[in-house]
Amino acid sequence: MMQRLMAGALFAAGVMALAPCLSAQMVSAVQQDQFRSQWVGEQVDQLSYGGIFSPSSSLGAVVGSLQTPDEVQREVDASLASVKAPPPFVFKPSLGLGWQISNQGSQSTNSQGVATFNTDSSAFIAPSAACLYDRDHGPWHLSAGYSIGYRYFSNPNYTANGTGSLRNPLTQTAFLRTALEMSRYIFNAMLNGSSGTGYDISSGSNNRQTAATANTDMKYILSSVSTVALKAGYNIQNSSGSSNTPNNNVTTLFADLEPVYHLSDKTHVGALFGAGQSYQSLDSSQSIPVVDGNVNVGTVTINSTPTSTIRYAQTLGKVKYDVTGKLTVEAGLGVRQLWLINSTNISASSPVPIDGQTSLNFQTNSTQTLGFRPAWSAGLNYTPTAKTSLLVNVGEQGNDIVPQWNILLNWNPREKTSVTLGVSQSENYSNFIASQYLISRAISGTISQRLFSSLLFQLSGGYTQQKFQNVTGGQTQQQQRANQIPGSFYMVNASLSWKIRDWASLVNTVYYNSGQNIQGGVQGGGNSALSQMWYSIGLNFAL
Repeated sequence: MMQRLMAGALFAAGVMALAPCLSAQMVSAVQQDQFRSQWVGEQVDQLSYGGIFSPSSSLGAVVGSLQTPDEVQREVDASLASVKAPPPFVFKPSLGLGWQISNQGSQSTNSQGVATFNTDSSAFIAPSAACLYDRDHGPWHLSAGYSIGYRYFSNPNYTANGTGSLRNPLTQTAFLRTALEMSRYIFNAMLNGSSGTGYDISSGSNNRQTAATANTDMKYILSSVSTVALKAGYNIQNSSGSSNTPNNNVTTLFADLEPVYHLSDKTHVGALFGAGQSYQSLDSSQSIPVVDGNVNVGTVTINSTPTSTIRYAQTLGKVKYDVTGKLTVEAGLGVRQLWLINSTNISASSPVPIDGQTSLNFQTNSTQTLGFRPAWSAGLNYTPTAKTSLLVNVGEQGNDIVPQWNILLNWNPREKTSVTLGVSQSENYSNFIASQYLISRAISGTISQRLFSSLLFQLSGGYTQQKFQNVTGGQTQQQQRANQIPGSFYMVNASLSWKIRDWASLVNTVYYNSGQNIQGGVQGGGNSALSQMWYSIGLNFAL
């Protein structure tokens, strides 16, 4: 369990777990991998299912998967080799017992409000369990999963993993997928959900993040050379539990109509007619003292909820060509129309009348047409051997303001050695500044080496640059809050795992993160960049 939690989770989990379905998804963001690496248990909501769904950010394949014919054949051969069907229901309990030491293990605040961090340690216990179900029911296929995990530190003063209710996090993930395959049509639907706590680099604070996604995909075969697909999806993400993210929400939704025509076994053309929107809502509160003469009679509480909505409609044409059995390329070009809607709800309450009023409520609204912008995409998948693959995906669609690109290289030179390298650029709504995107550029890699049959070494590392940019594409006007997150950071994670038995393993992990800004770490309650380092040793039992 601790191996899944810590050993390579910062980068390997995000890059390697998504490798089979990158034609429809992005290289996982370093920030999200770092946040989830603090969770306990198997994260069943991120199980790969072949990339059947298009992401809201729109880099999904229109004319089919970007898999090469060689990759498809290898998957078919592997499935035929496993003639024995696995049981439909799987229960996977696990328990971790260990000890952790951190340079941010304890914290104190002096009379000037300056936070001081000291090295401290704690023993911990981490139980978790996962339930998985997978079975065919006639033409229907049903899959479901649920996992739960909890990590408890025995030292009540150990704060390396947060304070208060965030210190001993309870994490949960779940999914439900159903599929129907008939002679002329195919239907898929999937629900994913997750909730957990941890340190969030993108907001500079410990918080709780809850997310849910619903996707559906229906393809109808018109003839032997043409099909039409309808895809739709909805996603909501909530960040809460800190002063930076008291109750912040981001939702996205999309719907696409995609006709496809197969000119030959190698050449496929298609079109996308789509619409969607992204919505951001941030909650903030501020208290201002009210003084009558020299007497403090109370405080004025000001609550503000700015919102930002971007809507788009787009048309896109795509072509995919299987150059050889080892190389597949695709390209797309189109146009999109964007609209921006901003609003702010402000309410204030005071214990004494101010200008004759004790409460105030008002709202501001603005609508802006951002005009037509180009939509485009390009990608290739090259698998020269069964041990090597290169995937490239880049494009601007939907409400993108910068190109999103992903490069993923997998290399397995020998049976006991694997190397993964990922390079990406992504944009996501800032979860503590209104109408701003957080643009991240990252490079990350993982080396995995099995030293002996029972000893596994993993080394992961990466570097990320990030900045704020207005949702219209201009530079942010709120630079005074940008220092809450680092402009760049790097992380290194090394682990050595000894498999004592099939059900028991001993894991040693060393972690370093230069991007963990600490609130209140300087005079006056500002922010100070303090690198986090920790070491842990855990004995894990799993069935």
